Amino acid sequence: MVATRRSSKRKEPSGETSNIKKRTPKKAKLEQQTKKEKGKQKQVDLMDEDSVEADVAPSDHHDEVGDEEEDDIDWETIQLPPRFQHQEDEQEYKMDGMEMDAAPTVYQDVEIVMEQPRAVLKESNWERAYQRNLREWMHHSHVVTLIAHYKLRNSWCCDTNIKSVCLSIIPDNCSRLLSEDSDEAALKTGIKWLLKWWHDFFVLTGPGLLTRPYLELENYCNGFKTLKEWIDAHQSDEHGDYIEDVEAFMQLLVTKSGTRDTAAELFAVILRACGCDVRLVASLQPVPYKVTPGTPSKAAIQKTEASDENEANEDSNKPIFKYRAPTKSYVDPNVQLRETKAKPPTVWCEVYCNDTKRWMTIDPIRGLIDKPTLMEPATMNRGNHISFVLAFDNQSKVTDVTRRYTANMDKAIRLRERPLTRREKQGGMSMWSESLLEAVCKKRKVERDHLEFEEMEKQRTRQVMPSAIGGFKNHPVYALERHLLKYEVLYPKEPVLGSIRGEKIYPRANVKTVSTAETYRKLGRQIKEGEQPAKMVKANVFTLEKKRIKEQAKQEGHDLLVACYGDWQTEPFVPPPVIDGKLPKNAYGSIDLFTPDMLPLGAAHIPIKGIAKLAKKLGIDYADAVVDFEFVKMRAVPVMDGIIVAEQEKWVLLEAWEEHEQKEALKAIAKQEKDVYIRWRKLIKSVLIKARVDQAYGSHDKMVDKWANYNNSTQEAADKATGGGGGGGGGGGFLPESDQDN
Repeated sequence: MVATRRSSKRKEPSGETSNIKKRTPKKAKLEQQTKKEKGKQKQVDLMDEDSVEADVAPSDHHDEVGDEEEDDIDWETIQLPPRFQHQEDEQEYKMDGMEMDAAPTVYQDVEIVMEQPRAVLKESNWERAYQRNLREWMHHSHVVTLIAHYKLRNSWCCDTNIKSVCLSIIPDNCSRLLSEDSDEAALKTGIKWLLKWWHDFFVLTGPGLLTRPYLELENYCNGFKTLKEWIDAHQSDEHGDYIEDVEAFMQLLVTKSGTRDTAAELFAVILRACGCDVRLVASLQPVPYKVTPGTPSKAAIQKTEASDENEANEDSNKPIFKYRAPTKSYVDPNVQLRETKAKPPTVWCEVYCNDTKRWMTIDPIRGLIDKPTLMEPATMNRGNHISFVLAFDNQSKVTDVTRRYTANMDKAIRLRERPLTRREKQGGMSMWSESLLEAVCKKRKVERDHLEFEEMEKQRTRQVMPSAIGGFKNHPVYALERHLLKYEVLYPKEPVLGSIRGEKIYPRANVKTVSTAETYRKLGRQIKEGEQPAKMVKANVFTLEKKRIKEQAKQEGHDLLVACYGDWQTEPFVPPPVIDGKLPKNAYGSIDLFTPDMLPLGAAHIPIKGIAKLAKKLGIDYADAVVDFEFVKMRAVPVMDGIIVAEQEKWVLLEAWEEHEQKEALKAIAKQEKDVYIRWRKLIKSVLIKARVDQAYGSHDKMVDKWANYNNSTQEAADKATGGGGGGGGGGGFLPESDQDN
């Protein structure tokens, strides 16, 4: 049983009592207790105070204060649990003096430590922009190196030594049918026989170069610590072959094994050795310039689960399952990669047929002839993407043939690089890929090239209509109204090419871009009278005034809309002419001159800065020329470029400006001469003052000579002391008395 205090109003002890409590000695506390065990620490402190009070006799004043406190406390008797009752009995036993010096009982309770989670710092805009630019630079560099790689391989395919080796192993029946003058049937027959022989002759060991996601390349060095060690080891990854020179490339014909890329390149050498006009076609697989969001792979998940199971069963010797399911059987890559339904390769060939005047596609891996549509990989194929498909001929010329092998050219262009923004387009920037292809594919076009270009253009217009709604998005030929962008409309809404799920299908050529009246105004056009808006869109607000209007519309319960018009609803802007020397100014006293055609008839534009003050001084009517607007501190500020005056006032103002410039030039020359004289005067005065000070108080050169003489004397004294074993010095390391006086 123990008495506890239920409620009380404790009086404040006097100063003397508090001092006695401060002077009361306490026993040493246990070293095992930590700061986190606050409850247990308080319990031990109370036990120590009770044991100390048993030895130290309290004063009478302390007893009086204790009695007063007990009178004010309302005590209540409660029943303690057995554990605390046992503890209380032990405490009373200690109070009797039996175990006074023994340490109190410490209970080994469970201790829970909570770690504060790390603060996730938000990535700054600068860091995001840097990472985006870094990925783009890596993508561009990889594209250039891949082009150089395949140009080198194509040059090896033109080597005469390796051609002679190929002729010695090619069957005679194939070489007879293959030549530049063979017709289409003979050409296909010879290539078919050659493909069958090549299928049995060469063994595939890997898929070749594939696309790797950007996140996987972050720490990917194929088992090496650094990329330099990997390069110095002269090894390739598990997908490719490392071929150092032409001799090593020729040695693969002896070993009769290699990846799909190497097999296609060697097959191109064989065709060229037979006399065919062959191009080596390569689908570049560079590092992507953007990080695509995705889930971890199944292999990574299985690996994590296996490691968790090993950790859980680390202590037990007996496995949970005595027998496990058998692993997947081994699949020969030579069989898997050669199947007709296998994934398309990234390197193949093209043979020119003089009979039909076109290029035929040859897939030496799967044995396909003249089937370019089967070379496009599936959409879900992560290791093969079509962005750059380049053909290298026997004269080291490069041709972009991407349109022949993809049904979605817009997607291929998006994979090449980031699309330009509207501001970049207005600034005159061009696509990096276009500039690269212009430099790489720069060659003199012949009749064969023009025919090939026309064929690819016709193939683009003959594309098959998609069977799903998602296939119409960004399709180069067909369009649906649901896929139109914010500033796009269909005009005219005919012809209707078909329908899918009740939605009409229109040609992509009917998709037109619309703009606001202000945008057309900056282009020097105006909306025709009586034209109705082609589309109403939500307004983009950038200024404070527009934001206020938007908030007001929002309070009224509707969105702020702006009218958009098409180019067919506009006409060139014709400003009113100058009448009797009076300029047609707007409400702000200026004239919009966004294009040269917006200059009023009978007016002249003088793009000279500062000429407006002279025109105002001469009393000539003028107006500021507004050529653009810029946004500064949430306001649209006009950009001025000179003034506009009447045509008859132009030459008068220019002559006055020339006179004004001459006067300003003379003033500037006079001011410069005056400044030169002032500087010379200051220089001469300073020289005279220095000469007078040196004459009156001595020159600094004398002090320098005096220190030089002192250094020489000390050096002589040191030499004498070294030579004679002692001797006189030059003042014992201090200045002579005469020098000190000075």
